[in-house]
Amino acid sequence: MPQTVPLFDKVAKHYDSLNTFFSLGMDTLWRKKLALELSGSSSILDIATGTGEVAIQMVKNLSGVKVTGLDPSAGMLELAKNKIGSSEISDQISLTQGSAENLPFTDDSFDAVSIAFGIRNTQDPAKSLSEMRRVLRAGGRAGIMEFAIPENRLFKPLYLFYFRNILPLVASVFGNRNEYKYLSDSTRAFPQREGFIELMEQSGLRVEKTVELMLGIVIIYVGVKESR
Repeated sequence: MPQTVPLFDKVAKHYDSLNTFFSLGMDTLWRKKLALELSGSSSILDIATGTGEVAIQMVKNLSGVKVTGLDPSAGMLELAKNKIGSSEISDQISLTQGSAENLPFTDDSFDAVSIAFGIRNTQDPAKSLSEMRRVLRAGGRAGIMEFAIPENRLFKPLYLFYFRNILPLVASVFGNRNEYKYLSDSTRAFPQREGFIELMEQSGLRVEKTVELMLGIVIIYVGVKESR
């Protein structure tokens, strides 16, 4: 994958509003669903936390949880800091800058790890998955939410037209056409379904379940770290 930190620094200002617009307002429900897949966890590492929306959903939906949000983009983290710092849940979320490929945490540090729409943006997805496994405790779960190409033969061409043409066009109003064209290109190039499941399991995460949302345009993969 190309270097994406400058890209996300650039789109940070409009990131939340564009995501809500392009997902037809479903992005909050997707994040809530991801959080609930990690229920029972007391400590969660949210990788590619961006502006902190996933971390916030974790705290809102999981009782007593502590979340560490990690992101390589200083611009995104600044927005997350301002958003979380003024809320009543600020003591449950901490933020740190870092990359998925080299997590700055010791082995067996977290009950769960999450990453939403970020694994395809890492420089090395396989290494990132291995790092997730490393910092998970035995039996811990990794919740990975990512865009996918729908398989429905009627919906697929409509979705691809929207993804390739409409999404970048609307983003151009905010000066972000190239950045959201990257979203389309990277999603189509990323391993789909069985290909990504294989990548997870090669990295030591047994895939427990997959959850397809919105006719398969979003998939949540839930992997478990088993003792070797």
